[in-house]
Amino acid sequence: MNKLLGLSLALLALPAFAGDLRYTYMEVGYQDIELDDFNVDGDGFSIRGSFELTEDWFMIVGYQASDFDFGIDFDHAYLGAGYRMPINDRVDLFGSVAYLTADVSADGFDSIDEDGFGLTVGVRGLVTDQFELVGSIGYSDLGDGVDGTAISAGALYSFTEVFALGIEIELDEDLTAVGIGARFYFGD
Repeated sequence: MNKLLGLSLALLALPAFAGDLRYTYMEVGYQDIELDDFNVDGDGFSIRGSFELTEDWFMIVGYQASDFDFGIDFDHAYLGAGYRMPINDRVDLFGSVAYLTADVSADGFDSIDEDGFGLTVGVRGLVTDQFELVGSIGYSDLGDGVDGTAISAGALYSFTEVFALGIEIELDEDLTAVGIGARFYFGD
């Protein structure tokens, strides 16, 4: 169970999609997940948001529930803060730190609850006014040797000023996750 919890940590580092490099939005998504070492598949939904606090600082919050083969459930949530550093008017570097909580349960076993921290650094860039690419690397640590590093990449297409759709992929040494999401901007 601890190994499964560690492998699932990569999901905690998933970056948020973006439309015009705004940092105030809510997002809902679906992920298809493969835990390579165990030949276990799963899927899940997520809801996450980002809220601009100042021109450069933002807050992040999210929750994900995933169900895997053999009756294994994984739930996690995070709350944190991030900082963006504009390179130019179309590209930002960003970083965030978050408090993490995770719960893994399986039929016939006690559940495991852990908490810890996550760090993410990445880059967001507008290819066109409607098309954005994002890439990041994230590290998560829930203590007791349960940690992981993952890389992720995504693309987002904004259909309007308030609605966008995106796709992302995340990889670590034992996990592959592919997700789709809808983003809703507000404010500004």
